[in-house]
Amino acid sequence: MSDTPADPNLAYYPIRIVSNETGVNAITLRAWERRYGLLNPKRTAKGHRLYTEQDIQLIRKVVALLNRGIPISQAQAMIDNGEVADDLPASVPNRPSQWQHYREHLNKAVMEFDDGAAATLFVEVSQFFPIDVALRFLFIPLYRHLQENVTQQLGPARLRFYAAFLQARMAWRLSEQERAAGAPSVIVANCTGQDDIDLLLMALLLKQHKLDPVWFSGILAPAQLAELARMPRWQALVINVGDQASDRMLDQLQQLTQHSGQPVFVLSQGLEQSSLLSRGLIALQEDLHQSALNIRDMLSGIIE
Repeated sequence: MSDTPADPNLAYYPIRIVSNETGVNAITLRAWERRYGLLNPKRTAKGHRLYTEQDIQLIRKVVALLNRGIPISQAQAMIDNGEVADDLPASVPNRPSQWQHYREHLNKAVMEFDDGAAATLFVEVSQFFPIDVALRFLFIPLYRHLQENVTQQLGPARLRFYAAFLQARMAWRLSEQERAAGAPSVIVANCTGQDDIDLLLMALLLKQHKLDPVWFSGILAPAQLAELARMPRWQALVINVGDQASDRMLDQLQQLTQHSGQPVFVLSQGLEQSSLLSRGLIALQEDLHQSALNIRDMLSGIIE
């Protein structure tokens, strides 16, 4: 264990700051260090980890590789071998066996309604991958697959089982992430009876971008949202209106944004953007990662 670094020319950052800067939680950073040796942080006299700017850049490079579907073990080898340039290539190898291994085990757990096995897998994957990467490449694709095959035998039961499991784990991850000081607070709510998977993913992404999303489970009608939005805490709303939102619902949301002065971002499938824009509502893209960036930029006053 190293003592507190003495080099005055280097800046060192505690794990909390590094986690906030990179979007990788502290548990994952420690796992990368212990299991893969990706990081070798300095230590204070009391054993607290300290990271350099080079460490932060390395973590961001690893995250970029993970975002392309490359497993952590392969990302480590590519970095060690100098195969990763500053500008990562757009093309990636075929889907790695590590993800396939996880898919097979997760699918087996769902087919057998084994929530214990699914929970164990969720914890394992979350230790080695940022939550948005794990969701994008493993957990949400299975949810989409179950939606598409809901007419098969036991299809509805498996979809409901997995949706309940996944929503609970996503909500837990959202609640455990530290809130950034002074972060704009955002209402995240559902006006439909649809699952909250996409809403929770959006909330997790917004929190990674140092916003303060607050997820409300169940259904909140526009009138209830209007009452909630009158509290001075909120700066925006992200609302799921589904694919068959009535004109009455959209008109109520229009009144909400007019009276509150807060932007209302709308998740919808099948609705014409013009129908939303004409009411002052902001349609979110299918790419939720880009939508989260757009929300952050709007609330932060950033023009890129």
